[in-house]
Amino acid sequence: MIGRILGGNYEVMGPLGEGGMATVYRGRRLSDGRAVAIKVLREQYAHDREFVARFEREAQAVARLTSS
Repeated sequence: MIGRILGGNYEVMGPLGEGGMATVYRGRRLSDGRAVAIKVLREQYAHDREFVARFEREAQAVARLTSS
């Protein structure tokens, strides 16, 4: 995962931590070099609609907090 470009916008720099559902990586936004955290759902949950929906709700909640 390290060195990958995600969505054409973010470069994965290195691991930050792991949880039960996902791994969090240190990254940077390519457009301006800003440091970001990138949370990636574990492969074992990627096909479980309930887990994916929960993951997406969490991401939307965080986006609302950071854009306020």
